[in-house]
Amino acid sequence: MLDQITAPRFHVDVPSAMTLRVTATAEATVVAVRGEIDLPVLDRLRTRLGEEIDLAPRALVLDLTEVVFCGAGGITELLVAASEAHVSGVPFALAAQGRAVLRPVRVLGLEQVLPIHRTVDAALDWLAVLPRLRASHR
Repeated sequence: MLDQITAPRFHVDVPSAMTLRVTATAEATVVAVRGEIDLPVLDRLRTRLGEEIDLAPRALVLDLTEVVFCGAGGITELLVAASEAHVSGVPFALAAQGRAVLRPVRVLGLEQVLPIHRTVDAALDWLAVLPRLRASHR
């Protein structure tokens, strides 16, 4: 005989394990993410990044230095954001130094698609040089 487990008939709201902070200047927009990037927060992250890309900043940095967990869906959202930024002509970079982000990106071989820098300042410096690098390859 098999036991059956049924889902509860009530909804439990779980507080968000992720916070977002957006800082926009004339040079760039920085979206700082803190906490966990997992299934319950993916829609919110996708929406915010899409809105920022639609505003066409001179550059966009996604600050993941305070992310403690990044699930497979989170990595997918990073790839989507990088792709949408590229299509929109918005230079894009990530700032991350923790294992939560660096390990899956490296294991999956995504370093070329997701340019990661140790700090926001390093990402901004790279983005400032990027137009000159692209011009020299033409």
